[in-house]
Parts: sequence; C-alpha cells; structure tokens
Amino acid sequence: MEVSAKVKRGTLRVSENVIISISKNAAMEVNGVAAISVKPFSLKKFFSSKVDNSDVSVAMLDGVAKISMSIIVYNGYNVVSVCEQIQQRVKAAVQSMTGVTVSKVNVSVVNVNFAEPEDK
Repeated sequence: MEVSAKVKRGTLRVSENVIISISKNAAMEVNGVAAISVKPFSLKKFFSSKVDNSDVSVAMLDGVAKISMSIIVYNGYNVVSVCEQIQQRVKAAVQSMTGVTVSKVNVSVVNVNFAEPEDK
C-alpha cells in the first residue's frame, strides 16, 4: 500500500513500510519501551512485500493514517505515561517526515520486561 499526493511537479508516494519504520523508531525513543512486539511467524507474511515483522500496522482512509502498535514496557515505568508519549512522538514524526495526517495512534502493551533497562 502506498500513500499518494499530488504536488506541482508530479506525484509523491510514501510506502506503508516507511510509515511503519518511522513509527517504530519514534516509539523506541521513548523511555520505558523495551521493544516493539513481534508478530508470530506466518507463511503468508513471509511472501508479502512487508520487510518488517513487528506488530505495527497502518490503515489508510482518505489519505489519513491510523497507526496501531504493540509494545513491551520495562518494569517500573508508568504504562499510561509511556503510551501517551509514544502517541505524541509517533504522530509528530510521521506527520513531519511524510506529510501524511495521522488521526490515531493506538498503543497496546502486550508484555512487561523485568530486566534492567540498559540506559537506566
């Protein structure tokens, strides 16, 4: 899937993989995020054009993106605060880097990592 926009000199296309990559990197910058959850192996996904197996998805409707991701949080961090920071950073990063409007960033916490964070 690609997002297209008409500009004066032609058409601009942004791949869904680009939005996923930007979202993943922005989320990992938030303190308390241990990892982006990984989807279970699927033979169907093995042959798809997606190069990333992280649990991040992008749904486009009329040129507006809705991003959903599943994360693993380090023990000792406020889950609500971590998720709110992810929502703000992902939305800002995607909109500023691609020009695609983001309507929602849904964050699901699927696990807690009890190991000590490396940067703590």
